[in-house]
Amino acid sequence: MKEKNELLEIPFQKLGDEDIEFQILDMKELIKTTKFYAGLENYHRIKFNSIMIVTEGQGEHNIDFKTYKYQKGTVLFIAKNQVTSFKLNPNMNSYILEFTEGFLCGVIQQSISDMFDYMRYTPTLQLDDSTLESIFSNIKLLTHQLKQPTDEYKKSIIQSLFQSLLIQLKRERVKCATPIKSKDEKLYNEFLYLVRSSHKYTLRVEDYARDLDISSKTLTRVLTRYTNRTTKAYLDEFLLIKIKRYLLDEGLTLQEIANKLEFDEITNLIKFFKKFENMTPSEFKSSVKK
Repeated sequence: MKEKNELLEIPFQKLGDEDIEFQILDMKELIKTTKFYAGLENYHRIKFNSIMIVTEGQGEHNIDFKTYKYQKGTVLFIAKNQVTSFKLNPNMNSYILEFTEGFLCGVIQQSISDMFDYMRYTPTLQLDDSTLESIFSNIKLLTHQLKQPTDEYKKSIIQSLFQSLLIQLKRERVKCATPIKSKDEKLYNEFLYLVRSSHKYTLRVEDYARDLDISSKTLTRVLTRYTNRTTKAYLDEFLLIKIKRYLLDEGLTLQEIANKLEFDEITNLIKFFKKFENMTPSEFKSSVKK
């Protein structure tokens, strides 16, 4: 059972009864019809993937403790388990596509499997008017299909349309990053899996290189090419994000966070955090709750 002050976790909440873990929400309509979304101005962790496409208005949105400006044509990618907060703006409208890992796996192609790699891509993407109109046309088709009676074809049609939308977004997304060469793709994905599933303070660059059966130099070459970070910098940043997420969960003490991430002493966690943030974990926690 969750403690009273634990960080709010938002699961995927289907609006209908169908076995399709995908839905499209109209932000303006949600703000009008429910008070629940007012709570989203506070930090919360989502347990599904989300793509928000802004169709009018401007403002700011926070993802993993960084603030990103949005305007008409901005697309925000929020991955499962990221911490986010809305700054609700009554003059802003957007479509929010929510979907589970299971639904994504049903449509994913290798070429779009990294869409939510937040260590490689910035969370935002800016579309021109022509591309936004094309994306909006796809959303209208998806919305129409979601309203159709359930039959044996409905889910497949929705998956096909969604895949088309993702490929359109990927076309724009790769313009801001170095495409991964086929010879490096398997290595990069294996490294990503290892880090996301098990990274702790005690794990070093050489540990990952050994598990991947390559040299530390080769691993750093690949990471630097595709993320603009050395392996050490990548691991430090990933760990820092995990600490920040844990700090907002008031059900955890600093000692418990240190134990989870295998810091041998709390003082080492504080030193690590202060090295990058120029403040202690407690000071950070206070600053984000102002």
